[in-house]
Amino acid sequence: MKNVTYKKRSLPENRGRVVSVREALSDQECDSRSMKNYVYILSRADAVPKDIPVPEIHVTKRIMNEGQDEAFFLKVKGIIYTTKGRFIYKVDYCHSLTVQMHWKTHVLSSKDPAALA
Repeated sequence: MKNVTYKKRSLPENRGRVVSVREALSDQECDSRSMKNYVYILSRADAVPKDIPVPEIHVTKRIMNEGQDEAFFLKVKGIIYTTKGRFIYKVDYCHSLTVQMHWKTHVLSSKDPAALA
């Protein structure tokens, strides 16, 4: 079964936009949840600097053996510049992805003697 939620909203005073996508999926092998978030904050700039900083990338993966759970986190933060008409705009962005998986255990056999024969 798959369940997807999509949310989009603007920040106050047209400063930016937030988009979120959340998805839950369940099948025979695992239950998984993923969350994707995109945040854009807009501001005016006088000029484009010569040295634009390189985007920051953070990646984390966790595996918990006792619960058979896995988690993966990715976050990218950076700045881009764009023009519209005569104006220059600075866009601060942050994209994040979170994936959580729970692997289902093997199917236990019945304790019924007829099933063991």
